Amino acid sequence: MIPIDLFIFDMDGTLINSKRDLAVSTNFALRELGFPELSPEEIYAYIGDGIHVLMMRSLPEAERRRLEEAVNLFRSHYGEHLLDTTCLYPHVRETLEHFRAKKKTIATNKPLDFAVKILKSLGIEAYFDLVLGGESTENRKPHPEPAERILRELQVPQGLAAMVGDSPVDIEMGKRAGLITCAVTYGLRGREELERAGPDFLLDGFSELVQIFV
Repeated sequence: MIPIDLFIFDMDGTLINSKRDLAVSTNFALRELGFPELSPEEIYAYIGDGIHVLMMRSLPEAERRRLEEAVNLFRSHYGEHLLDTTCLYPHVRETLEHFRAKKKTIATNKPLDFAVKILKSLGIEAYFDLVLGGESTENRKPHPEPAERILRELQVPQGLAAMVGDSPVDIEMGKRAGLITCAVTYGLRGREELERAGPDFLLDGFSELVQIFV
């Protein structure tokens, strides 16, 4: 068992299953611009680096000049539908409660307003000491700046902090910030891709954290 004072969690694909709502809003934007819709599976592969990157990847390459239009359409739709099907992954609430004495934070590339709205609606906002969105720091994941800001503001040494996420972006940020890194396999990336990222721990379920940290 590893002593720990602080968790930094990713959000989409780690705490919440939001992929369907994200895909629906992506296809809404594409449809409104007159472009072909994409399969949900293709969109899922584009999630994790923020809205601008999601929409840039989703647009036809020759039409990326319309990125800002696409982003605005996405934001308008998603703001109204971000809780249509989004829910917590199994055992998230219970595990957060288990670690109630630990400092817990979120570093997501999702816009902060959307992140906070979802956390409040799902009833878990109170568990977190700090929530950083994609625009909360000059550099977003995989840059170490979000993790470094959290460590600095909460005054926790890097050796007593862990990053928990579902993508190589999360693991890279954690490693660059000197954190213990945990990758969950149930999210938006496959096990092989996560193994290549080299996390310290690979988790098949969120509740496995209680078997690792104390």
